[in-house]
Amino acid sequence: MKKLGELFNKMGQRRKKYLKWTALLLLIAAIFLTFFLEYRAYINNLNMVWYQMGKRPMVFIYNVLLMFVILIFFTGLTNKPVSAIRWVWVIICILTYVHINKFISRGSPLLPDDFGLIGEAGTMTQFVSPWSIIRLILAILLIIFLTGLLQHFWQKKFPAPESKNAKTWWKKHNMSGRTFILVSTILLFAAMTSFARNNKGERYEYIPWLNSTLTAWNQQRNYDENGFIIGFCYNLQKLKVAEPGGYSEKKIKEIKKTYKAKAKEGNTERKSLKDEDYNVVVILNESFYDPDVEFQGKKFRDYYHYDGEILPNLRKIQRKYPSGNMYSIDYGGGTANVEFEVLTGMTNYWLQTVPYTALIPRDESIPSLASYFKKNGYKTTAIHPYSGGMYKRNIVYPKFGIDKFITEKEMNYTEKEGNAEYINDRSAYNQTFDVLKDSKKKQFINLVTMQNHLPYKDVYEQTHFNLYNNNFELSESQQQSINTFFEYIHNSDAYLGEFIEKLDNFDEKTVVLFYGDHSAGIFDVVNSHEEKTVRDLARLTPYFVYANFDLDTESLELPTTTPNQLGNTMLDILGVKKPTLYYLADDVKKQAPILTSSWFDNQDIFSSTELSSYELVTYDILSGKNYWSSNK
Repeated sequence: MKKLGELFNKMGQRRKKYLKWTALLLLIAAIFLTFFLEYRAYINNLNMVWYQMGKRPMVFIYNVLLMFVILIFFTGLTNKPVSAIRWVWVIICILTYVHINKFISRGSPLLPDDFGLIGEAGTMTQFVSPWSIIRLILAILLIIFLTGLLQHFWQKKFPAPESKNAKTWWKKHNMSGRTFILVSTILLFAAMTSFARNNKGERYEYIPWLNSTLTAWNQQRNYDENGFIIGFCYNLQKLKVAEPGGYSEKKIKEIKKTYKAKAKEGNTERKSLKDEDYNVVVILNESFYDPDVEFQGKKFRDYYHYDGEILPNLRKIQRKYPSGNMYSIDYGGGTANVEFEVLTGMTNYWLQTVPYTALIPRDESIPSLASYFKKNGYKTTAIHPYSGGMYKRNIVYPKFGIDKFITEKEMNYTEKEGNAEYINDRSAYNQTFDVLKDSKKKQFINLVTMQNHLPYKDVYEQTHFNLYNNNFELSESQQQSINTFFEYIHNSDAYLGEFIEKLDNFDEKTVVLFYGDHSAGIFDVVNSHEEKTVRDLARLTPYFVYANFDLDTESLELPTTTPNQLGNTMLDILGVKKPTLYYLADDVKKQAPILTSSWFDNQDIFSSTELSSYELVTYDILSGKNYWSSNK
C-alpha cells in the first residue's frame, strides 16, 4: 500500500484528477447499474428492489462492489470509462431481457447452463413477442445515445492524460497498465465470488457477513436473496457437479453389489425381455396437461372455470389402462430434464442442472431404457418434430443407445395447427406408426412432440373451451393464451385417440408409455397460490401405460410419482427383468415417491441410506468415474 501511495504521489496533478473522477464515475455507475440490474431481475418490480435493499443492505452493497470491479475490467478493455459503462449497460439489458422471458415462461431465472442452448438462439426468438425485441433494440440505441452524450462531456471535462514519451503503439495505448487492470480485476472478481462459486453445495448455506443464504434447491429464491450477480456466480459451480460426501470406488461397488443381489432375486420371477415380441413406444407429449386434475382435495376447475370435456380420449384410456399423475419436476418448461429422468431412471434433484447440455455430452455412454431395450434385441429410434440440436439431443441420444434420430428435416408428415409454428401431434404419431410398420424387428421408439409448445396466441380462428366467471382478473392476452392452449390439448387428445385406434388394429403387439412433461406456464393463479396444495395442481400431468394386448395388472390406478419412476413403473407392469439401477429406484420410491424440490417446499429432504446411495450412483454415472458401469 505504501508503494502504491508513493507511485500515486509521483503522478502529475492531471493524471491524479483523472483517476479520482474516473473512480467516482465508475462507482456512481456501479450503484445505478446494480439497481437497474436488480429492477430488471425482479421483472421490473421497483417495490421488490427497495424491499430487498432494506432487508439485506450488505447484499446490495457487495453486488455494487462486484459491479464496480466489472466496470474497471471493461475500462481496461476499452481504455474509456464511459465506453465501459455503455457496454456493461447493454449487456445487462440483453441478459435481463432473456432472463425475463425465461422467467415468464418457466418461472426460473437465467442460469449459466442456459448458455448451453446458445446454438438454438435463432429458433428461441420465435417464442417471444417481436415488439419486445424491437423495444430491446430501441433501448440499446437509447443507451448508446445517452452514453455518447456522456462521453462527449467527459472528454471535454476530463481528457485522458497521454504519455509524452509514447513512441510505440503499446505505450501510446497504455497496454501495460490496461493488461494489469484486466488481470487484476479478473483475479479480484474471482476472489470476491469464490464463496458463491466454491460453496459446499448444501441445500442451505448461511453467509453471516451478508446476512443471506445460498440456496441450492431453489434458484429463484437464491437470486432474490443474493442478487443477480451472486446468484449467477453461485450457479457457475453447477457446470461441474459437486462431489457428494462419501463418494469412492469402494462405496459405489458396495452399492452395486447390494442391488445386484436384489436384482438377481427380483428378476427370478420375471420374464426375459429378449423373449418378448412387442414394440415399446415412449411418448413425451409437450405441455400435455389435464384441466380436470384433482389432487389432495383441490381441483383445477375451482380456479379456472370452463365448459365442456377437453380430453375425452384420455378419459377412455384412463378407464381401460393403468394411469396416474406425474408430479413434474418443472413448471412451464424443463422438458429435457423430465425426459432425462424418464429415460435414465436417475434424478436431477441433487444435480440441479441440465444434464443434456451440461453433463451428458462429455460422457461416453449413459445407461437408459433405450440401451436396455437395445441390449435385448430391439431397434432403437427417436423422433422429434423439431431441431435435432435443441437441448443437444443429436449428441445425447447416441449416448443413450438410440441408433436413429428422426427430426423435422426427415419427417414425412409436417401438418401444423392453424397458424402455429410447430408440426402437430397427428404428424408425429403418423411418423411413429410408419416406423413401427417399416421394420420387422421389434422396436423401442422415443417420441418427443412439439404441438403444445408456447406461444399460445394467433393460432386458431375459433376456440371452443373458453374461460368464464373467474374470481380473478386476467388480461385479454392471458385469456386468449389459456383458451388457445385448451384448444391445443383438445386436438392433441383427438390425435392421441387416432393413434391408439391405429394401434388397436395393428397386427404387432405394441406398448405405449405416455406422459405430459409439464403444464403450460400460463396458470399463475394456481402456480403462485399461497397454499402449496393449490400450487401442486400446476405440477401434475397425466401418464398411462397402454398395450394392444392384455396386460397382467391388478390395478388401473398408478401412483403419483416423479419422472424418474415412470420407466420403472412400465417395466413392473410388463413384468420383465429390470436393470440393477431400477432396484435401487424401487427402494427410493418407497421412501420418496415424489422426488423434486417443489414437493418438499422449503423443507430439507430427509436423509436415508437409500437416498444417499441414489445420489452417489447418479453422480458417479453422470459426473464421476462411472464405477457403476465397470465390470471389474
